[in-house]
Amino acid sequence: MKMPSLRDSLAYEGFPQATRRALEHVEASCSGGESVGGGGTNLGALVEEFVHFRPPDALPHHTGLNALQELQLLQILSDYFGAKTNVGVTRQVFMVLFATRGGADRLTDHKVKLLGKMVSMCIATQHEMVLDCTAYWILQEGAASPPVLTLLNSIIQDYCMLMPGTLDTLQKVDKTSPGFACQFATIVTGLYQLKPDAVSSSHPPPLLLEVIAEWVARNPRICLASLKDTKGAAPVTPIPGLCHWCIKSPLVRNAESTQEEAMTYSKLHLGVLQSLLAAQTVAPNAKLLPVSAVEEMVADLQALVQTSEGLGEAAQLAVERLAQVMQVAMATGSTQLNRKQVAGMYGQLPENRLLSLILSYGGEG
Repeated sequence: MKMPSLRDSLAYEGFPQATRRALEHVEASCSGGESVGGGGTNLGALVEEFVHFRPPDALPHHTGLNALQELQLLQILSDYFGAKTNVGVTRQVFMVLFATRGGADRLTDHKVKLLGKMVSMCIATQHEMVLDCTAYWILQEGAASPPVLTLLNSIIQDYCMLMPGTLDTLQKVDKTSPGFACQFATIVTGLYQLKPDAVSSSHPPPLLLEVIAEWVARNPRICLASLKDTKGAAPVTPIPGLCHWCIKSPLVRNAESTQEEAMTYSKLHLGVLQSLLAAQTVAPNAKLLPVSAVEEMVADLQALVQTSEGLGEAAQLAVERLAQVMQVAMATGSTQLNRKQVAGMYGQLPENRLLSLILSYGGEG
């Protein structure tokens, strides 16, 4: 059936049958080798009109489906992806439906909002395929892209702010979809950065910190789950961001910080070290700690130490954690830096016995 007659047929059938048939057509097109980016203008237009109900020629006030129909649409999409076993084709279909291609228009906003609702629902139902496809979508869109940040903020709002009683559901996600948990943790460390200046510093909500610490402590390899989809490219993992959190947390505690939170960071720190050790078998010599990340950590730590008078014990703990991270990273080949290069960065940090031992061991290697 040619596209014009297919479009007319779907328009006649209407929702929800038109959506089911449109999904079948998208899958057939992807199985036939069409591109992930949308399978051409006609395929993209078909998706806009019969999946998102935002046809290209719609008037600005066009509202699409009502609330009840949208819930039905979410169930149709969830059921559709739940029935699929071919990961490659399913990912292509997912990208045809939700790729934003860097757009910043009403359709992009609609896609991200719809995806946010579907992901929140699928976290609650532990829907593996949708969460795995979302992890792939995040990699394709870019962890720092506005659509991805909007999506993650929506999930955090749902599970950590509006419905904290459902936190145990979010805690199970690492078992259902390690890839999604890995991408989630990566983006969260970018959203909340323990910076030296109060203006740009932000602390992760305690409940969110607890979830991520539990994931990493329970399965340190969760931090490496994205590596299977980034072969040949720069690793995208939460390890640099988690190192920032653990190393700087003793010096950036705020009025709401508790002893329990400090223990959670200690638990997370141990998990990160175990992740770096696990990388030896999962991804030998993958540079999980880029030079730029180490330089930023050291610079932030130096600034924090200079403004933290009377926090000698906390400063020692922070420097010791940094030393432990670098010791394991150098031993496992997870960084390009050697001891001589690392030693050159530490000039203004307080003296620390462990750090001195690590930097002196084995000479200049």
